[in-house]
Amino acid sequence: MDQAGRKSNGPDLTKGVALSDIADGAMMLGHVRDEPVLLARRGDELFAIGAACTHAGGPLDEGLLVDDTVRCPWHHACYSLRTGAVLRAPAMDGVPRWCVEQRDGRAVVCEKLEPAGAAPPSVTGQHPAAIVIVGGGAAGNAAAETLRSEGYAGRITLLSADASLPCDRPSLSKGYLAGTSPEKSVSLRSPEFYRERDIDVRLDARVGSIDSAGRYVQLEDGTRHSYDALLLATGAEPVPLAVPGADLPHVHYLRTFADSRALVARALVSKRAVVIGASFIGLEVAASLRARFVEVDVVAPGNVPWRRSWVPKWGPAFAGCTSSTACGSTWARAPSRSTSTRSRWRMASDSRPTSWSSASGCGPPPGWPNGPASTSTTAWW
Repeated sequence: MDQAGRKSNGPDLTKGVALSDIADGAMMLGHVRDEPVLLARRGDELFAIGAACTHAGGPLDEGLLVDDTVRCPWHHACYSLRTGAVLRAPAMDGVPRWCVEQRDGRAVVCEKLEPAGAAPPSVTGQHPAAIVIVGGGAAGNAAAETLRSEGYAGRITLLSADASLPCDRPSLSKGYLAGTSPEKSVSLRSPEFYRERDIDVRLDARVGSIDSAGRYVQLEDGTRHSYDALLLATGAEPVPLAVPGADLPHVHYLRTFADSRALVARALVSKRAVVIGASFIGLEVAASLRARFVEVDVVAPGNVPWRRSWVPKWGPAFAGCTSSTACGSTWARAPSRSTSTRSRWRMASDSRPTSWSSASGCGPPPGWPNGPASTSTTAWW
């Protein structure tokens, strides 16, 4: 999210604020014209940077000041107060920065400064000549970007089993799936970005074997990629359900961009879905499908959502739990991003699915009582 995505509150920092209003180690939210700006103080030094996290728009003025850095309160991205550069994931881009002057006991924010330049290229002979990264997710992408931004000048090859460029996986269960974010916003970077930085991204590249003695990676199609250093950043796979019917064509797992596209296509022609899993991803999927006016049942073990994520009393608070004896399960109204909230919980303590209906166009039949042990996110249509 850019800085314009956040409302400009607080004082006009170009007119200055009293130094006595900014204690050592304190932050203040203000604005410079239409841009929200964070003013921070460390001893006698003053810093002014963009106030919105570039990852998801989190309010940096509500974050944590540590030395000459600020941490986003939402997902803990970290930025340098001196340069605006991003220092820690999940953010990938830095924030703008401004010059700050002290005039007659006031801190005045002046002109915007140029972004901090990248590190100069390193001497290739001091580092591996070729690096292969296995995994086309956020971690693999961040590793490739960081190598270049830190001055690595050798060969970088990123091998991804996905058919699409590295993408923002959280959007696959939220904005893109809900229809509020365009497809182009899902990719972390454009093809031009990788070309400009000489990062060789290979898609549909499934690794078949690694020869550590010969120092090469062999793909399933027989192609070999030699390396001097190898990074494995493959991430995790959804846990499949080992029950009869789990391989039916209307059963979907969500991990890749292609998976989310398939869910969107089915949502456009479906009236009902069952989502397996009641933690963050499962509930995001449920809310996104409700935004598309699909009726949703959420099925999970336990009697509250987020059972393993938050303290037990928070699940009922968010779900607005109500008791029901239907099928021996606990029922509650699921949170929804749309004005219509017709989603339901089906939960039963320590229950397991035994089979699934193969009826065309629908999930488990009404009254089906059990929930799964898996934490994977799956939709039955």
